[in-house]
Amino acid sequence: MRHFIIAALCFCSVCVSAQTRQQVHDTIPFEIVQGKLIFGASIAGHPVKLILDTGGQNIIVADSAKMLGTEFIRNHTIADVNDASINVWIGRVKNFKVGNFWGWGVKEVTVVPNNQFFKELGVVGAVSGDMFKEACLTIDRRAKHFVISYPYRPAGISRADGTVVDMGQLYHPIVPVKFGDKVLDVLFDTGATGFLSFGESDYRKVEDQTEQEARGHGLLYVGAAGISGAIVDSIYKVNVPQVTLPGGKVLENVGMLVGGHSTTIAGQQILDMGVMMLDFPRGLFYFFPYEDGPTDVREATKSWNVKILPMVEEGKGLFRVVATVGDTPVEVDERVWSINGIDLATVALSENSIAELLDGRHTAKLVAGDTRREVEIRKI
Repeated sequence: MRHFIIAALCFCSVCVSAQTRQQVHDTIPFEIVQGKLIFGASIAGHPVKLILDTGGQNIIVADSAKMLGTEFIRNHTIADVNDASINVWIGRVKNFKVGNFWGWGVKEVTVVPNNQFFKELGVVGAVSGDMFKEACLTIDRRAKHFVISYPYRPAGISRADGTVVDMGQLYHPIVPVKFGDKVLDVLFDTGATGFLSFGESDYRKVEDQTEQEARGHGLLYVGAAGISGAIVDSIYKVNVPQVTLPGGKVLENVGMLVGGHSTTIAGQQILDMGVMMLDFPRGLFYFFPYEDGPTDVREATKSWNVKILPMVEEGKGLFRVVATVGDTPVEVDERVWSINGIDLATVALSENSIAELLDGRHTAKLVAGDTRREVEIRKI
C-alpha cells in the first residue's frame, strides 16, 4: 500500500506538469480570523476551510474526517506545543485540492479530537508545509493571499538571495535569526498567534542580549491536550533591542514573552513586516520587507499583563485568570466575572470572546475574585 501512495503522489505531480508544460502560479486568497490564516480548499469534492500552519501538521478534526470519507488506517501519538502527548488517528483523504491545480489524489492526514476553537473558526483542520513540499509558497499578509509556484520560484527571485534552511521531515521552516549579535534557530509558524516568543532554553542562550521588564507565573499556551496538559511555570516579559531577520530586516525594541514551550517561535504577526517565501524543494527561505530600514515594533509587540481562559468546572462554564506578568491586581486562578461591563456569562465560552472584548484596547476593567472587585489590567 505504501508503494501505491507514493505512486499516486508522483502521478499527481506528473499530471500538473503535463497539463501546463510551463511554470504555474496560483494565487489563493485567505482571511485572518483570530490570528489564523484561513483559506478555502476542497476535499473529496466538498468545499472546506483550513488554517495555513507552517509549523504544524496536516490535520482534520474527527467529525469532519467522517463527513469527508476519511479512511482510518492506524493509531498515532503526537506532541502539542507544550510537549504533551495525545493519541490520534492517521487517515487517508481523497482528492485534496487547493486552488486551480495544486492537490493530491490521496493524502495522509492526522485526525485529531473535535476542537471547539476550530468549530468557531469554521474550519475542518489545518495544512502544513508538507502540503506544498514540491512547490514554492509565497505568503503576503498585506495582500491576504499566498501564491503556489511550480516547479520553480517566481521570475526574478535569485537562489543567492535565499537563506538555506533545513525544513526537516515535517517541512517546518527553522530559520536562523539574530538576537543582538547571537543567532538562534526560529520556527516561522503561521499557525501561531503573536510576533516572537522565546523558548526557555533559547532565552538563556541570548539572555545577555535582552532587557528583562517583568516576571510572572502561569501558562501561556494551551495545546491540543487542553488545560490539563498545559505548562504552568515562570514567565518573563523581555525587550530585545535589536532582532535581524534573514535578508537583513532589522526590528528594534521587540517585546517577547518567555515560558510555556521549548521552541522559539515567529508567529503570523511577523508577516506584518514583510512577505515570506518558502522554496521547499531547494530548502530556501526568503523574507522581503515591506519597508526598508529598521522598524521599531515596541507598540506592536506589547502584550496583556493578565491572561484569561475559559474552562468548565462541575459542568459549568466560566473564565479564570491563568497567567499574570508584572504587578497585577489579580492572581492566577481567580475567576473573572465581567470585562468592560460585559457579563462573561452572556458570551461564548471561548478564548475568542476574551480577544474580542480586549481588541484595540490598551487597558481594560475586570470584575474578578470572590469579592467581585473591579480592577484594571493593561498591555505592557
